[in-house]
This record gives sequence, structure tokens and C-alpha cells, in this order.
Amino acid sequence: MSSPTGMSNGGSEPRPTNRYAFGTGGEHPGMTEEHWDVLRRYHGHLGPWLILGVKIGEAAVARLGARRHFGVEVTCRVPDAPPPSCLVDGLQWSTGATYGKRNIALVPSDEYTVTVVNKDSGHACHARVLAHVPELFRTLLELHGDEEASRLVAEMPDADLFELETP
Repeated sequence: MSSPTGMSNGGSEPRPTNRYAFGTGGEHPGMTEEHWDVLRRYHGHLGPWLILGVKIGEAAVARLGARRHFGVEVTCRVPDAPPPSCLVDGLQWSTGATYGKRNIALVPSDEYTVTVVNKDSGHACHARVLAHVPELFRTLLELHGDEEASRLVAEMPDADLFELETP
């Protein structure tokens, strides 16, 4: 099985583009229970903000045609406390950017935005979480708990959660 970064053999094999992808509506093929278990162990539990980070990272990397791990630089602007800050773990998971490599940063903010830069081309994507999402996630968590809220978010089309712009 691949590592949480999606690589095996010490990073010599590229991660399949759909390995940890989410969504319906033709955007992504979905996840197996094994993938859910690995993601749960990586973060410690499931949650909608984690899943949103995975979805944004997957969409941005695909849009940019970027190399995961060393080919991206990610800046996440969200409140500096869980649960919104859990978005960062989803971004690390889906982009391969990590704090140790210094290619991901959390900038405490009242905004909910993510910028992903393709370091090879210099092109960037900007994701803006839609205004209704924080309240939607609070409601989903209250009604369904972490696990089911995560699965519901995973099935939502990206366009219902965030806008992705490429300047």
C-alpha cells in the first residue's frame, strides 16, 4: 500500500492521479474504504475541513499540471484553529507539500483561501471557499458527526464548496 503521500518505493513511483480523489459529478472517481482508513490514520480522524483540503489540493494540482511533493508551493489562509485549520492536512495529503520541506504555509486569517503554485511553470491557482461552507460544515458535524459529514462532503461537487481560479 502507498504511504500517506501516495508514494511507494521511497518516492520513486508517481502517485496515480485518482488515488485519493473525491467527488461526484464526473470530477473524481471516489475512494475505497482502504483509502478512508489511511486518511483517518494520517490525520487522526476524519472531518469535513480535512476532506475539503484534499479536494482543493487535488483540483489545483490537476488544473496546474503540477508535480506533487517538490513541484508545488501552497499557501493556506484560514483561521488558525481547528476545525478550519484541518484544511492544511488535507492540502498536505493531496499536494505532497509539507511543513518540513517548507513548501506549505498556514497564514492565520479570517479568509478561507488557498493558493497553489506550480514551481516549474510559475503558474498559480487560487481557491476561495464559498461563504456558506463554514456554516454548512458546522451543521453537518452537528447532525452527522465527523465520519458521515466527511463522506457527505467528499460526494459534493467541488463547485458547491469552492471556486478555483487560474489568473
